[in-house]
Amino acid sequence: MKFMKFTSLFNLLIICLFSFIAISCKDGITEPQPSVLTKETIGKLQAAADKVMMENQTPGMMAYISVEGEGELYITRGVSNLVTSEPMNVNAYFRIGSITKTFTTEAVLILVDEGKIDLNKPISFYLPELNIPSGDKITIPMLANMSSGLFDYSNDMNLWTPYVNSNEEKVFTPEELLALSFSHPLLFEPGTEYNYCNANTVLLGLLIKKVTGKEVRDVFTEKIFQPLGMKNTFWPITNYLPYPYNHGYTSLLTGSLIESTNWNTSWGDAAGILISNISDMKIWTKELYERKLLSDKMKSERFAWIDDIPGIKYSGFGIEKVFDWVGKSGSIFGYNSEVWYNPVKKITIIINTNSNDGLPADNVFASFIDILTPYK
Repeated sequence: MKFMKFTSLFNLLIICLFSFIAISCKDGITEPQPSVLTKETIGKLQAAADKVMMENQTPGMMAYISVEGEGELYITRGVSNLVTSEPMNVNAYFRIGSITKTFTTEAVLILVDEGKIDLNKPISFYLPELNIPSGDKITIPMLANMSSGLFDYSNDMNLWTPYVNSNEEKVFTPEELLALSFSHPLLFEPGTEYNYCNANTVLLGLLIKKVTGKEVRDVFTEKIFQPLGMKNTFWPITNYLPYPYNHGYTSLLTGSLIESTNWNTSWGDAAGILISNISDMKIWTKELYERKLLSDKMKSERFAWIDDIPGIKYSGFGIEKVFDWVGKSGSIFGYNSEVWYNPVKKITIIINTNSNDGLPADNVFASFIDILTPYK
């Protein structure tokens, strides 16, 4: 009987003790307060998105912002479809435009690690059949950092006239694109200035194909998409985006806003053809900074920032740097995108708008970094 009373009393004391601890813990723990994504900052980010939407009259926008230790934030505005008023879908596919260049250049560096490409060789060593102007002087890094001096075929009306006449369905081969570029003289001596040029990255695509004997899309899948677990990024072989997708709109070729979702994008080739979504861009934005697929030597090459060329903006091996932000912007008819990471603040920003008129995503990014990491 005494034993039973003692046991009951002991159990009661244990229950009281744990209750006291639980209550004390609940009262004593305070949730960590965000230092970056505060309510005030989120309000400023939302207001900045509204302002850009109004100024650019963009149909729709979606933005993803994450801060390590503080969680994720999505901001959506406008519509994906002007006919049905369907809202922007953060899970939808979109064309990433020139962000494609970051994949092409990473594939080149991976192939350097594998011994298939020598960065010290000029591009004509690998592609003599193309008769590249000053190809014996243009190095592979010059192609990657936009200092080759080649003319951008995108500035030649002989590209756009047949494209428009075909109702934006004309298919271009990389060789046809480069022929337009090579029909113009060099803009400057290789390695002395900067000029953004799609022909540079198209050439790198042909280099990848030459040294591997495979299509560039297959090299991307084997060397990048599969190792990183990117299941929603691909090189399209038709004009159509998979479902779900955000519709794209542009007025750049016609003067009035029309849908461009299913226009042929072969003219972008290795410089701008890929399709993706935000979930995969999260993976890719992290890789752009961490460079896990590269050796230490190629990691350094990726971040070989160039500061001594006048007007240089594209200062790494296929990537850009804006203050502490590392990433890339992309634009193609109907879509404007941004992918950036700030290693100091550990912030990721991904933005997509379903129009490239006035580069609204670029403007949103500029506004966001001014709020999140003011440098003035």
